[in-house]
Amino acid sequence: MDNPIILIVAVIVFVGVMTTGSFLYWGYKSREEDKAKELARRLGTVQETGDAVLLRLNPSDPLVDTLGNIGRELENLIKQAGNPYDLSGLFTRMGIFGLAGVVIFGVLIRGPVAGLGILVGLLPVALLSSRATERAVELSRQLPDALDLVGRSLQAGHGLSDAMRLCAQEMPMPVAAEFGRVYEEHNLGRDMREALSNLSERNPRNFDLKIFVSSVLLQRDTGGNLIEILDNISGTIRERGVFKQKVAALTAEARISAVILGGLPFVLAALIMVVRPDYLSPLVLDPWGRIGLGMATMMFFVGVFVMVKLCDIEV
Repeated sequence: MDNPIILIVAVIVFVGVMTTGSFLYWGYKSREEDKAKELARRLGTVQETGDAVLLRLNPSDPLVDTLGNIGRELENLIKQAGNPYDLSGLFTRMGIFGLAGVVIFGVLIRGPVAGLGILVGLLPVALLSSRATERAVELSRQLPDALDLVGRSLQAGHGLSDAMRLCAQEMPMPVAAEFGRVYEEHNLGRDMREALSNLSERNPRNFDLKIFVSSVLLQRDTGGNLIEILDNISGTIRERGVFKQKVAALTAEARISAVILGGLPFVLAALIMVVRPDYLSPLVLDPWGRIGLGMATMMFFVGVFVMVKLCDIEV
């Protein structure tokens, strides 16, 4: 490996280390600020927790209408993740990651295959989907306590809308934001049925929330003791949470094996390209090498799919 390539690799490693350090630092600062804001919200020392701010509708992004169904799907994904940024911000991140992937692949591989580095641009979408899943899990974890609070509020004589408002003030995020939006939509004139339906539509990954919304809507049509219904739902969600944890513990070994076996080929290929860049060139330059690479890639994804399905137990 000649000196210019060594210099380029050293620069890439240095930039990567600095970028990672910056992300870790600002991530830590962001978490600290979120904790301070949450404490201030719970203590009532900030004005942002006022009723008018609980419902914060984002302005329409013209890029969503331009992209059609794809734009709406990505916008829904952003909403499920808690609106960390808009669709334009997502595409900006995708462009930056894609450009960085092409540059890094061009240095390590060279040739037309380096164009595959643009697939790195899909990483922000994957991270956004992971964040949406984490938010749905956190919402399920907080939902039983929120339903208990709603039930006690109803038992004290408050209406369902006021019980939602109490949850928005007393519960942590994200359940506070979701219940607060239901209260605000109803307070601004929207029917409670429609507000609850919007709550379920905003969180399609959360099955527990669908159970709550369906039960409340059914009770409003047929009657019944809503306090008892909420208590039963709360207990059911807690039992499902315990069962999910047991399943996660039993499938932990298989999931870790899938991660290790799935990442091992890429790690080894990257190390080989750094140590001996010409060693893997027959896989790209030779026709039989390309056939073997294609077959290996196909079998790799089939194996990953099978391992994921083995670990995916619906509860």
